[in-house]
Amino acid sequence: MATINKNWASQSQIIGTSDGYITLSGTTESYSSDVDLETNGYEGAHITIEIDYDASPTDEVAIKLYGSLDGSNYDDTPIWEMQGDKSVDPQQLSFIVKDVAHFRIGVQQTGSTNSHNVRAYVQCWNYQST
Repeated sequence: MATINKNWASQSQIIGTSDGYITLSGTTESYSSDVDLETNGYEGAHITIEIDYDASPTDEVAIKLYGSLDGSNYDDTPIWEMQGDKSVDPQQLSFIVKDVAHFRIGVQQTGSTNSHNVRAYVQCWNYQST
């Protein structure tokens, strides 16, 4: 009888590079690279966002999920949005994304006072029979 196992892809950084952060400026939204669940038949993705808030922060960081059918034309309105918590510094939070062909993550400060640092990682999965 076959056994079904979760098959994890390698972790990759989708916001920032070489384990570094991007620095948000004002209320300008920054976007991750495309996450492609379609090509390799991935069921979903585990996303981890890390936020390093400025000292005595006044602004929060909004995290938004944008879907896409082709990896180049993304939704204008996010499917989902959540807000970080500036009282937890640094902050790491995770969530799961499923049932879209492609997606990207947007990060944006809720005000123009601070310049918070953000990075994000993804690890996709599918199932395999052994």
